[in-house]
Amino acid sequence: MKFKYKYSTLVIVLFIVMYVLATVCFVWNLIRFIESVNSQIELDSYKIISTLLCLVLPIVVSVFITAMLVSSYYKVDGGILKVKFGFIGDEYKINEMASIVKNLKTDMLVINFKDESTLRVVIEQKNFDDFSAEIIKTNKNVCYGETDAT
Repeated sequence: MKFKYKYSTLVIVLFIVMYVLATVCFVWNLIRFIESVNSQIELDSYKIISTLLCLVLPIVVSVFITAMLVSSYYKVDGGILKVKFGFIGDEYKINEMASIVKNLKTDMLVINFKDESTLRVVIEQKNFDDFSAEIIKTNKNVCYGETDAT
């Protein structure tokens, strides 16, 4: 089962600002490129390459932002917890998990591993119990607890 990564409002606003800036940058550099092609001044290879790179960069930024929005999730699958954040992914063995702690004050879910490392799970609060149940279904030795400590 997949659990969608939950972005804060601030991060969503920053993504929107980055989309707008990428669009403005692309349009501005496209206008610059068209004007330089139509001008009487001879174009050198440096100017062509730099302008083309300035056209490609906003597209690349937009692709990365879109990937982060569309493909960021946690997935419990076959004894593995797959964490995907855009193009970046990681996997954790569920049998190496010691406990899951739900903090009621801070609305956080934290996985504690046997080697004493932790993983903060950033999903909707309404999915905390379903996520924990998926983990515990795979590994019955995982302890589940709640706390109200800050």
